[in-house]
Amino acid sequence: MFKENKPFLTDEFLDELAKEINQQYGGYIHEQNTESINNE
Repeated sequence: MFKENKPFLTDEFLDELAKEINQQYGGYIHEQNTESINNE
């Protein structure tokens, strides 16, 4: 059995999840938060 080395939660999945949560709760997460994490 071959196991892929892909992360379970991808950035694309998390972005979509954040969009859905924001639509449901009317919240907004600023893009700057993710940019600061990527720059580390």
